[in-house]
Amino acid sequence: MSKNTPKAIRGTQDIFGEDAEAFAFVVETFERVRKLYRFRRVEMPVFEKTEVFSRAIGETTDVVSKEMYSFEDRGGDSLTLRPEFTAGISRAFLTNGWQQHAPLKVATHGPLFRYERPQKGRYRQFHQIDAEIIGAAEPQADVELLAMADQVLKELGIEGVTLHLNTLGDAASRDAWRAGLIDYFGKVRGELSEESQERLDKNPLRILDSKDPRDRAFVVDAPKIDAYLSDEALAFFEAVTSGLDAAGVKWARAESLVRGLDYYRHTAFEFIPDEGSAAAGALGSQSTVLGGGRYDGLM
Repeated sequence: MSKNTPKAIRGTQDIFGEDAEAFAFVVETFERVRKLYRFRRVEMPVFEKTEVFSRAIGETTDVVSKEMYSFEDRGGDSLTLRPEFTAGISRAFLTNGWQQHAPLKVATHGPLFRYERPQKGRYRQFHQIDAEIIGAAEPQADVELLAMADQVLKELGIEGVTLHLNTLGDAASRDAWRAGLIDYFGKVRGELSEESQERLDKNPLRILDSKDPRDRAFVVDAPKIDAYLSDEALAFFEAVTSGLDAAGVKWARAESLVRGLDYYRHTAFEFIPDEGSAAAGALGSQSTVLGGGRYDGLM
């Protein structure tokens, strides 16, 4: 190889041999399971107008403010390489007349792009499997999606992983919780990390995700969503958990789990490797195998 031959871009990977076979096995397993659950296959553009992501994901999220690959095309439009699937699928649902098929169950997989610091288990071009249920207000839709995710992991032979579950409530519950967090963290603003001080003004729920020791000391006693749940939101969450119990899906409550995107309502979840498990050792900087949540009112 010539010394002038360009190397792969940092944060990308060339997949070959056994790794390529393992990659194909994950995709094939996902395709098989999504067909069992009757999720329709969709293919989405790799780039969209930047506003598709900035409006849907939220201007204050790390994804939009720090991690998107955006560029201006020759026509002067701002375009962005997709950092996630949900916003693009929701755009297609609205612009292509897919509402006539609602409730619509769709699934896809492919490359996504985020400008993050490359490290073990985290890349700037990475691949995701994705499943969405659109136009179903019932908690049973959340149960179906989580049962499907649980089956995918089992059929991949991934053991030692637990579903961590939380509710973010309906819009009124979340807004009340947000106000409670602003009041609580506002009293110790000067002792928070610089990043969390900024988040306090824009998206205080994100402070709960902070790994900074200065923030973790206060997160432990921060107000929990349960104190702000409406009767309807509580009933929704109880229907999800009872449905998971009936489906035989193990879960654990995670009261501080909020996920990083603004559009989540009600159910938020992450499948996380148990401490000391083989899955935990293989993931590197990543702590979540699968994650997501319900989104209402997106776009």
